[in-house]
Amino acid sequence: MNTHALPRAVALVDARYLRWLARLEDPDGGTAAPLSRDRVADAFQHVLGRAGLRTHLLRTYWYTDVDDQAVVDDQALRLVPATDTDGNTLVRQMASDLQALAACGRIDIVVIASDDDRLCAPMEAAKMAGLTVCLLADERAESMPRLMQQDPNWARLLREADRRLVMRSSDLAQILGAGLDPDGALSEQGKRDEDLEAAMQAVVNSWWGSVSHDDRESLRDELPALRGVPPEVDRELLLRGKNALNRSLNFHEKRVLREHARRVAMA
Repeated sequence: MNTHALPRAVALVDARYLRWLARLEDPDGGTAAPLSRDRVADAFQHVLGRAGLRTHLLRTYWYTDVDDQAVVDDQALRLVPATDTDGNTLVRQMASDLQALAACGRIDIVVIASDDDRLCAPMEAAKMAGLTVCLLADERAESMPRLMQQDPNWARLLREADRRLVMRSSDLAQILGAGLDPDGALSEQGKRDEDLEAAMQAVVNSWWGSVSHDDRESLRDELPALRGVPPEVDRELLLRGKNALNRSLNFHEKRVLREHARRVAMA
């Protein structure tokens, strides 16, 4: 096949998001095993083809706070600080790279693996510049009304894309996690998800019970303009979550906690 005749694509991948999609996070909040990057490009090429987009994937940019020391052809590592827990640095870097790709005029399609809705504006600018913007998601994206209830920020971002590229969590787990039993892992993950939801809801209920009436009204006015929660509220919630689990919260747990807090505050 003459790949030079195909539309050219580049992938921008938030490794933490991909780990979360594949449900490969360490359940105890410890250091999780490194993700295997060897088959990522082939997986993206396949899911693009399945969506009717026959392309030549030129390169994958991998945004992570951990240098796995791996050398993978046609991949570029973008290291972000481990302290970038809210993804500010990562979003700025990814948005800058997306802007550069749109400006160069040599790329036709960009695949983004992220759930950060701060990318909505850079995505819209890229589309206006002529790029086809695709977002990677798991099977939850196949039920958008339900996702809009469960995770409105993620759903909002997915709706901004030209295409949503859906990969099952179990398939991603096999691609990214060497030696993993995906069926067993997902079954165990389902139980952990239920436990986490209950634990974070209890943390939020306790916090909300301590908030005065005036502060509640102030929060309701403030939250619609924010992606997450105000910094002072975030600090208190994270401390309460840490005390409840007897350890620091990981990326996914912080996300669940903030979503529960927003849902309760805006009810």
